[in-house]
Amino acid sequence: MTVLPGGEAYIGEVTLTDAEEYAFWEAGMLGEKLPLTVKNVTVSGECGDNCSYTQKDRNTIAFERGNVTVSYEAGIVLKNLQVLLEEPSAIAVTLPEGLNVQNPLLGRVSEGATISQEDNATVIRWDGTRFVEIRFYDSGQERLLLIFGAVWFTVAAVLLVPFLLMRRRPGQ
Repeated sequence: MTVLPGGEAYIGEVTLTDAEEYAFWEAGMLGEKLPLTVKNVTVSGECGDNCSYTQKDRNTIAFERGNVTVSYEAGIVLKNLQVLLEEPSAIAVTLPEGLNVQNPLLGRVSEGATISQEDNATVIRWDGTRFVEIRFYDSGQERLLLIFGAVWFTVAAVLLVPFLLMRRRPGQ
């Protein structure tokens, strides 16, 4: 998976073995499966680079049985990407330059991930997982957090210093 610049959408790629259909799902609030709205769907594999497929319902496509790769584009809400898989799989997510997950106050990565920097991008990998969650942020959000922290530190200092001076007793 590759998150697009700006963090509003991603391109997913799923490799299937001996399959004839694929359903697009996302995780709901309680971990339940909800239909995922996708666009720019392509199927490639033994049938060529642009195999034909039919839309079975709003989130399922059908194609000729075989080993295929399904590529698609889907949206990301509030810079929070969640992926729900049918069976434990290896997955990698690439964040473009300008998006980050390192600050625990702003970003989050689900357990079992390894994070590395490759070609000005952040690559997050899992092996054998069924659920992936990434909450990422941009430099603007990090700057706002620093400003917020500095303001509260200043307020605390302004209120605390007079209080401590008043608590001092004469002769001490």
